[in-house]
Amino acid sequence: MDISIHVIRRCKQKEREAFDILLSSYEEQLYRLCFHYTRNHENSMDIMQEVFIRVFRAIDSFDESRPFWPWLKRIAVNSCLNYKRDEKHLYTALEDLDMDKPDLINVIASHHSLEEEIIVRDTGRIIEESILALPEPYRMVITLRYLENMSYQEIASYLDLPLGTVKSTLCRARNILRKQCQALGLMEV
Repeated sequence: MDISIHVIRRCKQKEREAFDILLSSYEEQLYRLCFHYTRNHENSMDIMQEVFIRVFRAIDSFDESRPFWPWLKRIAVNSCLNYKRDEKHLYTALEDLDMDKPDLINVIASHHSLEEEIIVRDTGRIIEESILALPEPYRMVITLRYLENMSYQEIASYLDLPLGTVKSTLCRARNILRKQCQALGLMEV
């Protein structure tokens, strides 16, 4: 669903009622997108508020010849990535376990040792931080390809880029990540 150009124009005139229509039209989609990144209701709601503020401030820059949802989604994805980058929580395998629950037994009994579980979790965190540290064009294509599971063609359409540019940007981004992982000892040279 894309919002009517009439509502967008009213939003550009800073009409409160138009913003209410706009926000209610995309609230559910936006929540799902934010929750995909945070896996937390409160954090998703916080990010949504930030997105709505950014949309309010940037609505004048919206190109009315384009669909609204991809523009809104880009703002939301960037807000989610910023949130994840800024979030300084340290997670360990033990913090998530309750000694009285079967989860601990399952972890101990699994084919992976607790040490291996911690290494896998830490490696994932390091890779995520490496992705967030990528320059914007690289971070965007990596995010769309691997977190949003978009095809090359969908990414090209979404970013309004030639398919070849998407493929080469993705290749460069993967090479940068590979070098970072090698430098950190996560991959063999």
